[in-house]
Amino acid sequence: MTTALFILVGFLGLMILGMPIGYSMLVTAILTLKTFHEAIPLSIVPQRIFAGVNNFILLCIPFFMLAGEMMAITPLFEKLIKLFRAFLGHIKGGLSHVNIVVSMFFAGITGAATADTSAVGGLLIPAMEKDGYTRSYATAVTVSSSTIGVIIPPSNLMIVAALATSSSVAVLFMAGLVPGILSGLGQLVVSLIYAKRKGFPSAHRMSWRDRVQVFWAGIPAIGIPVIIFGGILGGVFTPTEAAAMTVFYAVIVGIFLLRSFPSWALLYKTLLTVVQRLGAVMLAVGAAMVLGWIFAIAQVPMAVGNWITSVTTNPVLITLGMLATFLIIGTFLDPLPAILIFTPIFLPIATQIGMGKVHFTITMVFGFVIGLITPPVGSCLYVGAAISGLRVEQFLRDLIPFIIAISLVLVLIAFFPPVVEFVPNLLFE
Repeated sequence: MTTALFILVGFLGLMILGMPIGYSMLVTAILTLKTFHEAIPLSIVPQRIFAGVNNFILLCIPFFMLAGEMMAITPLFEKLIKLFRAFLGHIKGGLSHVNIVVSMFFAGITGAATADTSAVGGLLIPAMEKDGYTRSYATAVTVSSSTIGVIIPPSNLMIVAALATSSSVAVLFMAGLVPGILSGLGQLVVSLIYAKRKGFPSAHRMSWRDRVQVFWAGIPAIGIPVIIFGGILGGVFTPTEAAAMTVFYAVIVGIFLLRSFPSWALLYKTLLTVVQRLGAVMLAVGAAMVLGWIFAIAQVPMAVGNWITSVTTNPVLITLGMLATFLIIGTFLDPLPAILIFTPIFLPIATQIGMGKVHFTITMVFGFVIGLITPPVGSCLYVGAAISGLRVEQFLRDLIPFIIAISLVLVLIAFFPPVVEFVPNLLFE
């Protein structure tokens, strides 16, 4: 436990001083080795970093990132918005509902919540404000809905969680489907309540003829989820191959078939954005794997497990304790390193109380994801604030009901395993 406390204090201290997460983990790991394990040479650190990122599973991440960025710079993304607006826009608060549903599809392609906040917010926050929504509410619903796609497949966090728990990526993708949809439905309920209480506007109801035309025009935009689900479930692609095919589809359809040729400068900027995000992700993965290895050699997971079971053996209380930990940790630590650091600690405990590995993984990812929209570190909060020009505290009040709705879904999936396990059991057994 001494090692765990040293790591925790050192890591949090460096983060408070403003050091990036990846570097904070690396410096903490090096200091821990020099303090408690002097016999181990520091050359093990780069070796462990390389071993952590040298995994075929992680190839999914750059492809899904690039596919989402290609959608954003071609007409595919705008067609997706028009498609859902045609069917939902006539409902009171329709553009708010469109925001949520678009996030379910778009972030389900990029697998990154901040990318969704940026892309969706850049288009829909100004559009919602123009239609009569308050800027505060438009920002809140955009920030909140960006968490949905991190659960709905494909998801970069699920890929990392599969690596951490030695699970199948395809199984975790399918296990996240129902929880992600429930999160979206919970937010839609909040959106409907807000619309009625605040008197938000609705668009003119389109005729079915016009809807069919919009749907026909929007078919290219919904082709990527078809490729991902159809290819993986049909056994045609592995998740990594499906990710590569989404990029191929986005380029061929978005650029050539729709005859939308972005400038070379925009393409360069897009590729640079993907490389920068990928670099940050891979550094965090490698550094977190080093910390996880140190936890293992210091027997931290066993010590934590023994301490928790000495306090209580009640599965309900232990589960509630894990949920509280996920929510608290998520407020100051991004989900990706949190998953890699805390999986070896909590997975043995979850197994002890009869929680299946897939059920635990989805619950953990879902719990940490809520931290993306909670202060003080929630990255989606600051992306939304940058787009809208508001301070976080100016839209936090409108965001709280959405956080409550998502948290209730977390409790549901934690205590009702069929919500998580139904789809993978149906498809893979």
